[in-house]
Amino acid sequence: MGREQAVGIVVAVPWHIDSDPKSDFPQKSRQLWGGDVSWRSALSYDATVALIAALERNPTRSGVQQALLSSDFSATGASGTIRFLASGDVYDGLRLRNAPVQLVKIVPGSRSRTGYDFEPVR
Repeated sequence: MGREQAVGIVVAVPWHIDSDPKSDFPQKSRQLWGGDVSWRSALSYDATVALIAALERNPTRSGVQQALLSSDFSATGASGTIRFLASGDVYDGLRLRNAPVQLVKIVPGSRSRTGYDFEPVR
């Protein structure tokens, strides 16, 4: 009783490694780390990419803030193009993305080494 009862459950996560087949991030992260990365790693990567891009514009505390909030700021991360509204919320060019989600279901598998994996719901 336990793990096997979770098979088929659908949950929401902010990012999944197989959610964007056009992204080169999954391949690069697998080469670097020798396996799949979690949504936490992907969103940390996005934050780092955005910070580096802002620092390149103006390497001061206020300069980073101004760069991130600038209407012409963008950076490309694991989750796609990174842009922000004046409120600090993430913006994808079409709509506000306060909490982007990817639906995944729990399936038997071997990628996570637990015997169960998350698979995107398509």
